[in-house]
Amino acid sequence: MSQSQLLSELAHLPRQRALIDDMMSAFADNPHVLAGVLVGSLAGGRGDRVSDADVLFFTQPDCHLTECDVSYTQFEAGKHLIYQLAGEHSAHARFKKYIFDDFTSAEIHCLDIHEPFELFQPFTVLFDKANVIAPRMSDKPAPTHDQFEPFIYGDQGLTWELFDCIKWLSRGKHQLAKAYLQRLGDKLAQAKASEEQ
Repeated sequence: MSQSQLLSELAHLPRQRALIDDMMSAFADNPHVLAGVLVGSLAGGRGDRVSDADVLFFTQPDCHLTECDVSYTQFEAGKHLIYQLAGEHSAHARFKKYIFDDFTSAEIHCLDIHEPFELFQPFTVLFDKANVIAPRMSDKPAPTHDQFEPFIYGDQGLTWELFDCIKWLSRGKHQLAKAYLQRLGDKLAQAKASEEQ
């Protein structure tokens, strides 16, 4: 989807569009950030009121940490958060996930160009200063929600996982939510057993 098509698609989702605009304002002018890509349902034109704004930013080598802090802080300024989760995917990739008080949500992932990350459709390139996107494009199918691994961020990630389930339930995807909750319950039982040993 092109940027012009994206703007048209998001006309009925002003909250998500505002989040993406704020991400662009915070990250696009950062000299260490090379490219930005919107992924997920919003990029595929399937977004709804509870879809999260999920954006990947690619950075210069080893610039995904402190050099991006100012951009994260700028994005967060003035927003009313009810939840935030921060972590690392690997030594070259970090993320923050947000839930806001109007029930919108966002994910911002910063990956340096050494991170071997493939881009699956759907996605929309927001900007690309150094032509880093094309080599990462893949024809493989994108991972689906039923492939998500539960409890990978421990107790701190539970709020986000339950929020995902609420979104799925709001869309009538009851089997998806129940299956995930079952797997989450199994993981919690395993964690409790490990603690008791």
